[in-house]
Amino acid sequence: MRIGIDEAGRGSLIGPMIVAGVVISESKLNFLKGIGVKDSKQLTRERREKLFSIITSTVEAFTVVKVFPNEIDEYNLNDLTYDAVSKIILSLSVFNPNIITVDKVGEEKPVIALITELGYKPNVVHKADELFVEASAASIIAKVIRDDYIDKLKEIYGDFGSGYPADPRTLKWLKSFYEKNPNPPPIIRRSWKVLRSIAPLYYVNKEGKRLW
Repeated sequence: MRIGIDEAGRGSLIGPMIVAGVVISESKLNFLKGIGVKDSKQLTRERREKLFSIITSTVEAFTVVKVFPNEIDEYNLNDLTYDAVSKIILSLSVFNPNIITVDKVGEEKPVIALITELGYKPNVVHKADELFVEASAASIIAKVIRDDYIDKLKEIYGDFGSGYPADPRTLKWLKSFYEKNPNPPPIIRRSWKVLRSIAPLYYVNKEGKRLW
């Protein structure tokens, strides 16, 4: 057995970070690779959604952890990521995996320590979602679930694009929102620095203090 773990939405300005983990028999890895399972960023949304159904039917189990904007504003993002990854490892460790593959963020010391303590082999590397099928499968699950969640937010708040700070549509939506409403919506990560130029009165740091 192998566990693969990856996230979606870590760098987004809007919405949650989704961390997903899958546990899969090594005998099924070639099947998933053969049908085109790879890093979710290399796939169209339509293709991801088709593969999502196949992946969730093929893997032994999968687990998802959602990390919401208010948590990201209050705590260190790396620590939140490690905590979510650790929860997934603990929930799937009943399958007694040979290897646990994690797409590396920062040093990942708590994650590596946990995997080692549990007696499993850590495979914690950068770009794991590109290099290892089990992490690719997790990346697709995380991305599809986040996309669906973002769609629901758009039904309430309007079309804000991808939600990432590099997206002109997202920045345009933010500026328009703040012109009409002085209260930051709860879907925004208020500690992101891009807000300093868009809505300086409402930009806050990790301690919750206004910086303007």
